[in-house]
Amino acid sequence: MAFIKVFSGSVVEVQHVRQLLQDQGIEPIVKDNTTSASVAGFGAVMPDFQELYVHSDQESEVKEIISSLK
Repeated sequence: MAFIKVFSGSVVEVQHVRQLLQDQGIEPIVKDNTTSASVAGFGAVMPDFQELYVHSDQESEVKEIISSLK
């Protein structure tokens, strides 16, 4: 099963969307490049920037939830 990126933004924005998705029974994956870069010994290009990924079969449902925020 493939994962697709559905949202990216600041830590605050991503955590808000993550909570909304979890409230709907969707468990997204959060990718934090800042933490990954720190662990690898590199500096982050965009600190406090995260991405949300979900299973590809949840894409349409997730995009509806996200679009309702705008």
